[in-house]
Amino acid sequence: MRLRAQLVIAFTLLLLVVVAALGTILVQSSRTVLVNQVDESLDGIQIRTGPDRQPPQQPLDRQMDLSERVIAHVVIAPEGFVIFSDASGFADDLDPLPDAVTLIEGHEPMEIVTIEAVDGSMRYRAFYHTNNDGVTEVWAASLAETDAAVKRMLGTILLGGAGIALVGATITWWLVRRGLEPVDEMVDTATAIAGGDLSRRVPEAAPTTELGQLGTALNEMLGQIETAFEHEAEAQDRLKAFVADASHELRTPIAAVQGYAELYRQGALDDDEKLDNAMRRVGHDAARMQRLVTDLLLLARLDRGESIERRPVRISALVQDAATDSAAIDPDRPISVEGDEGLKVMGDDHQLAQVIANLLANARAHTSPGTPVAIKYRNDGGKVVVDVIDNGPGIPAGAERKLFDRFYRVDPSRARRSGGSGLGLAIVAAIVADHGGSVEAASEPGHGARFTVRLPLAES
Repeated sequence: MRLRAQLVIAFTLLLLVVVAALGTILVQSSRTVLVNQVDESLDGIQIRTGPDRQPPQQPLDRQMDLSERVIAHVVIAPEGFVIFSDASGFADDLDPLPDAVTLIEGHEPMEIVTIEAVDGSMRYRAFYHTNNDGVTEVWAASLAETDAAVKRMLGTILLGGAGIALVGATITWWLVRRGLEPVDEMVDTATAIAGGDLSRRVPEAAPTTELGQLGTALNEMLGQIETAFEHEAEAQDRLKAFVADASHELRTPIAAVQGYAELYRQGALDDDEKLDNAMRRVGHDAARMQRLVTDLLLLARLDRGESIERRPVRISALVQDAATDSAAIDPDRPISVEGDEGLKVMGDDHQLAQVIANLLANARAHTSPGTPVAIKYRNDGGKVVVDVIDNGPGIPAGAERKLFDRFYRVDPSRARRSGGSGLGLAIVAAIVADHGGSVEAASEPGHGARFTVRLPLAES
């Protein structure tokens, strides 16, 4: 059963219970008041009834018009037979006499009680009195009007209660339907999302209501879910591209090694010079595969978030060592270093050294021989900022955001000739992120490239 129907039924039942309770109280109160009025008429007769009162020897004269008589009077001899009786009711339509025998046998004298008529068709309030001669008088006031009035009241209450329940159920259904419209919209939204439409949102409702607050929370949750799915899809795409690129990078050196092995098997390497050249190329391709595998393993460890031993690392030492190594690789390229000697960061010195080394390697790969490179580092609001600046051709427009993607190359053909795998800057971004920092690239075409690394400053 739907929630709307449950609420309507529950409220209608509650309304019926309230109406029934109030009706019962009203009927009982009204009955008590009307019975008390009848008892007052009998109280007056009790006052006039004395122990020496002689009963009449014949029936009292009844009015012969159509007026109603509400008091019945029965006189019973000591022997138990009725001396006379005077019934209540209209002159032309008398009521059945009260059941005097039941009254006398079951109750005390002068006690006003409710009894039935001899034929059980109506009720009386009655009492009896027995005088010294053993003559018993029974006085009974008809409850016909009282019972009729109570019956009419009960019918009115039942009819009114049914009307109230119907009106209440209708109003409740309308209010519940209007109040639960946001819930229906939430259900429609959830159904659409389950069908794949992650862009659907719950319509805005009054933020002061519970459903409005729920709708706002659901929209925030749906936004996070959509973002998570987008990130997951992007991650899957990157993973597919990563696997494809890794396979492609490994395929070339593997094919070369297999080719030289096949030449050797066929006897094509029949002199020392050819064999030496083949072994040199095999070693070169093997070293290339080793570098690629090493880079992939490092990225995998960074992706898994493996903990590293962090300790204070002096930036000046890292930069100076990297500059010295780069000068050994390319002696003709001037490298200038400038910065605060006391700056330190918390991290792994080997990984941070690789960041600087990869940025310098990137500068060597994408600038002409002899192009100067400058390394500057400074304290910028609690961050250690390291800039690696070259005077090369710069970065093509639109490529800044892709430089740190894995296997991305601005100039694929040149990178292949130099043995680059397209992972150097990706490793830089991964290491810096693992240390709680950030890296970005900027340039103006023809004015060189600037790579900026920001790392949290270590506390002194």
